[in-house]
Amino acid sequence: MIKSIQGDITELDFDAVVNAAGRRARHIIHAEVMGGDKINGPDMVRAATRNALLKAEEMNLKSIAFPAPGAGGLDFDLAARIMVCEARRHVAGGSALEQIAFVLFDEHGYRSFNRITGREAIVCLGDSITYGFPFGPKASWVELSAKKLGLNMINMGANGDTTRAMRRRFKRDVTGLEPAYVIIMGGGNDAFMGYSLEQFAENIEAMAAEAQDNGICPVIGLPAPVCPGPFVTDYIGIAGCELDSYREWAEEFAADEKLPVLDFYRPLLDPETGEAAPEYYCDDVHPSIEGYQVLARASERLLAAIKMGL
Repeated sequence: MIKSIQGDITELDFDAVVNAAGRRARHIIHAEVMGGDKINGPDMVRAATRNALLKAEEMNLKSIAFPAPGAGGLDFDLAARIMVCEARRHVAGGSALEQIAFVLFDEHGYRSFNRITGREAIVCLGDSITYGFPFGPKASWVELSAKKLGLNMINMGANGDTTRAMRRRFKRDVTGLEPAYVIIMGGGNDAFMGYSLEQFAENIEAMAAEAQDNGICPVIGLPAPVCPGPFVTDYIGIAGCELDSYREWAEEFAADEKLPVLDFYRPLLDPETGEAAPEYYCDDVHPSIEGYQVLARASERLLAAIKMGL
């Protein structure tokens, strides 16, 4: 759905082109930063891309073509990271668009954009619930979802990891792999370690920013609930309260930044009690085989939308 094309945007057949030029397109969506002579800062390019996509949805269009930003100092590599990441963020939220193209006239620009649009992997960064503990990665929601939807999903869950540890290994385990998306799913171990909301928030914000700086669309995960049981009940209760504050912040952060959210909290609740459903757990913290299947099903809608952005 998202691709790079080398050619003349005025000669291509799209429902709309973003610029002040175009002969074959039925519509022109004006974005001043695209093709203008003003300084094209990253925020301006991101906003122009976002607004053009929203306008295309409003007009019920099926295809849209973007040129690279014109003169103004923003190099092709940075423009590609910003614009393609923004397109993927938009698609992950649900879109009627069937094709988003970035049209580059010269070889250098095309190579810069094609390096980003050609990405296909989804890195799943998390702790033991991403890894699939205690059954292993083959039982994880990552593996189940990848098989069901035919996606290249890379399991980077590490047992016992906090968001601080994920942040430290982000360059190696995420940006180094050059994925299209990263699902950031952490918080459980932060709560058990007594990390404050401020510490959790700082780590999530830093990882989301690093992802976008590298042309990777971040997906914010809401951590799973804990299930009171044989483990120290009072300790579980304290951790559960901390997790509640993490989730509330994460939802607000994702809404403010307009980032996609993967909810692993509500699907594991018992609708009658509003607490974690015991049948979905093999202990107080980790999902059972059935629990991992529930998480895989819960991720399908978002992952199907993400697939459209590959």
